[in-house]
Amino acid sequence: METYRADLGADNDNSGKKKRRWLWTVLLVLLVAGLTGYFQGKRYLLDGLPELPNKQVMWELNIEPNITLLDKTGRIIGHRGPFYGKPLKLSEMPAWVPDAFLAIEDQRFWEHPGIDRRAIFRALMENTKAGRKVQGGSTLTQQLVKNMVLTREKTYKRKFQEMWLAYQMEQVLSKQEILELYLNRVDLGNRAFGVEAAAQRLFAKSARDLTLMEAAVLAALPKATGTYDPVKNPNASMDRARLVLQSMMVQGKISPQEMHEAEQDAAVLHLGQDTYLDEQNLGYVFDLVSERARQLIGTGAQDLVVQTTIDAELQTTALKSITKVVTKYKKSRRVSEAALVSIETETGAVRALVGGLDYNKSKFNRATQALRQPGSSFKALVYAAALEAGFTPGTVRIDQPTTIGSGEHEWAPQNYTRRFRGPMTIREALKLSINTVAAQVGAEVGPNKIVELSRRLGVTTKLGAHYSIALGASEVHLIDMAAVFMVFANEGAKRTPFLIESIRDTAGTQLYTRRNHRPERVYALPYARQMTSMLRDVVESGTGYAAKLGNRQAAGKTGTSQDFRDAWFIGFTADYTTAVWMGNDDNSPMRKVTGGLLPVDAWKDFMLKAHKNKKRRPLKAPKPIITDEETKTLIVFYEGLTASLTKERNLANGQVANAAASGAN
Repeated sequence: METYRADLGADNDNSGKKKRRWLWTVLLVLLVAGLTGYFQGKRYLLDGLPELPNKQVMWELNIEPNITLLDKTGRIIGHRGPFYGKPLKLSEMPAWVPDAFLAIEDQRFWEHPGIDRRAIFRALMENTKAGRKVQGGSTLTQQLVKNMVLTREKTYKRKFQEMWLAYQMEQVLSKQEILELYLNRVDLGNRAFGVEAAAQRLFAKSARDLTLMEAAVLAALPKATGTYDPVKNPNASMDRARLVLQSMMVQGKISPQEMHEAEQDAAVLHLGQDTYLDEQNLGYVFDLVSERARQLIGTGAQDLVVQTTIDAELQTTALKSITKVVTKYKKSRRVSEAALVSIETETGAVRALVGGLDYNKSKFNRATQALRQPGSSFKALVYAAALEAGFTPGTVRIDQPTTIGSGEHEWAPQNYTRRFRGPMTIREALKLSINTVAAQVGAEVGPNKIVELSRRLGVTTKLGAHYSIALGASEVHLIDMAAVFMVFANEGAKRTPFLIESIRDTAGTQLYTRRNHRPERVYALPYARQMTSMLRDVVESGTGYAAKLGNRQAAGKTGTSQDFRDAWFIGFTADYTTAVWMGNDDNSPMRKVTGGLLPVDAWKDFMLKAHKNKKRRPLKAPKPIITDEETKTLIVFYEGLTASLTKERNLANGQVANAAASGAN
């Protein structure tokens, strides 16, 4: 019996040892599995975890390039890219701005270490009870990390990384710094980031001046910027704003009386885009300014506010003027495109620039990029070179069949009317746009001299030094021709056209300010005055007669290229120098559209509106005092000839005989 008990005890001991051994084995396996799972899980969850940037980088992180354009008065006329306001400190905002966001987004912000376990548990319970997600447990710090560092994918891995980095951020930044960063970078819809940008967009005021109700409207947005957009969904926005106010009151941030008063004080929207010009109008200017701004300050700065020279009213008028004419004659005259640039004569400031009828359809800028033949408008440069070579406005040449050069280079220019008028002064030849005389003068002066003068006066394209340059056979930019005519208007002083006055960033740091450079003397004053006088005759009684602006003095020149492929009018007053081009992008011919027809119509329409309420000022070219009876007789004769040509040209184009001497080229 005792032996049996002993054997039984031994068996029990062995059985207990086996159980303990089995238990330890299981525990060891579980421990190894747990550790393996932990390290594997941790490695998986932390795989691809980005490093938390330093304080300075956090403020610059994920800021996309953006640019705001101001007109000459400082009004915003356009914006590209996201909106970022000037960074504000908490002390610069009313207390209810941060309080409103914290009340609805993160009530325990000042207490948690970046992760709010209590909020996570509460959200878990509520979501389980509802059977769907009705509440989130993310802290404001987590939201900041998600928007600045991580992607928006909805995975457990991303959520884990979000919490991990949020905890780290709380170790690097103070609570105040985190809140400031959040309020200045939070997405508040319609590409507006931060309370300052949103306040400007929705209420046309700084976040410094937000009312309690306005702050509540902004605080309602982060949950769903589209759903609670006060512009698109005013009722939903107001309901959530009231919820924000109630949360603030419950938390003791505001009193019941303050909540009641805020609810009665509606947040009236004053959208900050009322002065914006649409992309169809401003697109060409935007492209030019963006390119030029980066050249001036480099590519480092991300957010730019550029003060331009653009006059918003004139910019709008310019597009309307060319659109109206082209639309009216699109089918009958086979014209489909136009461009206009208008520059303040005495300063060089570009007040309007339209590179085409619709920027949304074509980004190609016909005012600055297109190379087109200027036709007879280039004769102004031929005669300007002639004055330097010793000619005078009274120099006589004969309008007759002319052959220039010989052999393969022989050239026989023809007049628009295919007729010849005999002896005439170069003043009359320019006024009537006589091709044979211009060709003769150009050959006498020499193509190289014309090319040299053109570059000096503002033509930036490469010109061919051949005889046909006298009739505008080389291609130029519209804005360059405006710059050339501006030299005549400014008595020989060159003022390079410019679009930018100053550049700053959204923090107010000045990055560039244009200096007022003294104009460069590129053409002798007496010659410039003579050219202005001759070009004034073109408008008063020549091919540009239709450009007359009543009692306001104007000067200019028409231009038509071969086969009516291009039609130009460039003209100036004491206030503005404006150039208009019309044609087709495929270089196909128009139907007898000359510079004295449609371009003049658009030019005059624009200039009349541009000069409204402006004091009349004379051009800097007094009329010549003529005492020679023979010269007086010649002038009377050629003015009669002009009238005959005018009648002939108008009849050929279906206009009444006395409408305008606007045809030749």
